[in-house]
Amino acid sequence: MRNHWRRNSVIAILFSSATLAVGQAQQQSGANISALGPDYQQGKADLDAGKYEAALKAFKKANKQQNDACAPCLLEMSFVMARLGDTKGALNSADKALASAQTNELRAEAHAMRGDVLLGQNDEKKRSEAESEYRSAVHLNPQAPEHHLKLALALLKEVKDTEGKDELNQYFQLAPNGKYAAYARTLLANPRRAREDYAPEFSFTTLRGDTITLNALEGKFVVLDFWATWCPPCRASIGELKELTRKYPRDKVVLISVSADEEEDKWREFVAKKEMDWDQYRDSAGKIQKTFGIHAFPTYIVIDPEGIIRQRILGENPQQSVVARLKSVLTTLTADKGKA
Repeated sequence: MRNHWRRNSVIAILFSSATLAVGQAQQQSGANISALGPDYQQGKADLDAGKYEAALKAFKKANKQQNDACAPCLLEMSFVMARLGDTKGALNSADKALASAQTNELRAEAHAMRGDVLLGQNDEKKRSEAESEYRSAVHLNPQAPEHHLKLALALLKEVKDTEGKDELNQYFQLAPNGKYAAYARTLLANPRRAREDYAPEFSFTTLRGDTITLNALEGKFVVLDFWATWCPPCRASIGELKELTRKYPRDKVVLISVSADEEEDKWREFVAKKEMDWDQYRDSAGKIQKTFGIHAFPTYIVIDPEGIIRQRILGENPQQSVVARLKSVLTTLTADKGKA
């Protein structure tokens, strides 16, 4: 099954808050986290390191040691399964967590987890079901700000903007300076952000020393090229990218190459040798790759002048050039400003 959360910044927000909320629910309920055992702690460490398969194995082991009735373990399992694209397993684990939960805080978290998984399926019927799950979470634990934020997201996705804004205001009352306050303000100002795949904000300094932010690029098309010098298809696409810079004016279409290279000298030498004279950034720590959910090279992401992701292109296609595949998005440019 396609893992929609990886492609949608709104769903990414949901999942980035899910595991945090599990810990908060445990604290609110007075649960002794250390009593969950070393396997649970190992699972958390693996999860923090992005080792999802290892984390799932550890959480399953911790849950088994508690007779398959460890609600926190099951919630973490649900979270990891959803990340891995196992929707059925994620919902099943959330159901088991709900049945095993001993407090309203953990019961609320189980409902919220189900809501996250359902909303991530990008289906109209599932959105309605997600709304119901979030309402149950709010009812059981009305003091948890993230539950109100998630309910707001579901409502805004259903174009119930008035109700959604009410829930956003509830979030602000509970957490005016909370972790997601800035994001909640963008939703309040523009509810469409919950329905469109807006690109996440980013900021970095290019090879030339220029600082680039998404906000500063507003009004332009942005093509992000995720690549590496050790990737043969990436190297093969350089000529096509040069063609792209020739066909479209740089004040209308901005090309940014984001490299996964770890060796700076090798990267600099390659860029200079190939005369890649557009914006270049080396993302050696993987921060920008993680932000956009990049797992294959090359990957091209097209962002429109409003900041909405309009297209993702994975890999090379010998039958069609990069420029040709980007054409469907760039057709809003006038004919005299570039034809593919």
